[in-house]
Amino acid sequence: MQKVKKWAIMLLAAALSFALFACSSKEPGGDTASDTNADENKTDTIKIAYIVMAKTDAFGTSMEDGALEYADKMGIQVDFQAPEKETDVEKQVQFMENAITKGYDAIILSPADSTALAPVVKKANDADIPVVLVNNTMDQEALDAADAYVETYVGIEQYAAAALAGVYASETIPDGKTCYSEGISGVQALDDRLNGFRDQCGNFTVVASQTARCDRNEGFNVMQNVLSAHPEMNVVWAVNAEMGQGAIQAIEQSGFSGRVQVFDFDAAPDDLQAIKDGTLAGTVAQYPNLQAEAAIQACLDVLDGKELLAHTKTKASLVTAENVEAFEAGEDIG
Repeated sequence: MQKVKKWAIMLLAAALSFALFACSSKEPGGDTASDTNADENKTDTIKIAYIVMAKTDAFGTSMEDGALEYADKMGIQVDFQAPEKETDVEKQVQFMENAITKGYDAIILSPADSTALAPVVKKANDADIPVVLVNNTMDQEALDAADAYVETYVGIEQYAAAALAGVYASETIPDGKTCYSEGISGVQALDDRLNGFRDQCGNFTVVASQTARCDRNEGFNVMQNVLSAHPEMNVVWAVNAEMGQGAIQAIEQSGFSGRVQVFDFDAAPDDLQAIKDGTLAGTVAQYPNLQAEAAIQACLDVLDGKELLAHTKTKASLVTAENVEAFEAGEDIG
């Protein structure tokens, strides 16, 4: 009886062993294998903190869409973060510090100030978390003073991109009297945009140059005041789309429609419609979705041990009435 019981136990153990072996040997599509892979992938997923100046305009939302789409394609996690205001440097510092504390694999940063964020970049360096800049550079002297470094800057050549609009304006407007709508102080990219246009238009008379802090309402107010003081003005260069749209609204409400040619930066949906309506002469497109993809890929390359160039260049184009439809259709306009 004991012998029979012993054999029964042995047979049962063998059967259980075979069943366990069969379960664990399922094809990759089987339940057990996919569950295990899912757990491993969840543990090994690369996490990137993507910190920008703001996403209150079409440029920010387009960059976020591009980042999340590319992250999904690459099978990684990207957490897109932005302060409510573009000037909130302290909030960006908090985002950076949180990313460091939480142990993100990499950080993408579009700095709201070209110098103030250098110390927190140093903190990321000390934590062995690579930092990639996107859309805006940082002051190299500030980085050096903090003993900090970034892996690369991903984006357009801001000066050269703005120069596209400046050359066009200089060649098509014989007697320019210009108002420059400046951006946020301390942001290198916005300074480069201002100078890139202005340096091509040495034949123009400058009637005003004032900051509107990249805000549509401030752009509107500044333009109303300038039009009142300088009704002879016939050219506006705004270093972002929000200020450009504010300028257009002020021009229309002040009865100057058709007398002032406005140029701006970003090629937001409102810009494209304004070009078709004849209220915007041109806008510089900088393809935020492509910048997002390139920034994420730069992080992946660094984590893979690759060395990057100091500037990972992305393209920019000038959109005017001549090519706006081609641009909207996704064609390459140069």
